[in-house]
Amino acid sequence: MKKFLSLLCILALVFAMAGCSAEPEVEETPIVNPVNLSFSLLDGEDDLELEDFEAIEDDPFIAEEGSSVLEATQLYCMSHDISISVDTSKGYVTEIAGLTEGDYSEQTGWVFTVNGEMGMLTAEEQIVEEGDKIAWEFIDFSAIAW
Repeated sequence: MKKFLSLLCILALVFAMAGCSAEPEVEETPIVNPVNLSFSLLDGEDDLELEDFEAIEDDPFIAEEGSSVLEATQLYCMSHDISISVDTSKGYVTEIAGLTEGDYSEQTGWVFTVNGEMGMLTAEEQIVEEGDKIAWEFIDFSAIAW
C-alpha cells in the first residue's frame, strides 16, 4: 500500500511539474486601424565598429494608429524576434538586438529619428503617423556637437 501511495504521489508531482513548464500562450491582438511605417536599425557612427551588427533599412511594417514610436518599435522587434529592453522609469530604450547602451563606452546608446529628424519628444510620447520612417541608431554621444 505504501508503494502504491508513493507511486501515486510521484505521478501527481510529475504531472504538476509538467504543467508548470508549459509556455503561456500569447494572444495576438489584431490591428484594427493600421498605419504603414518603415523601420531601420542603423550603426550611426562610421568610427564605431560594432561587432555582429546587422543593419536593417526601410523595412515596411504595420502598427496600430495612435501608437507611439516606442510601442511601434516594440511591436516590430517582437514580430521579428529582435531583443529590446526599455528603462520603463524613463521610457528609454537601453538595448536592441543585443547591443546595449554603454557597450563600447559610457557615452554610447540608442537614439531615434522619425522621417530623418530627431524630435523634441521621447519615443514614448512621439505618436506615429501614416508613412513615418522610424530609425534607431547606435551612436557615441560624445561625438555629437550639441
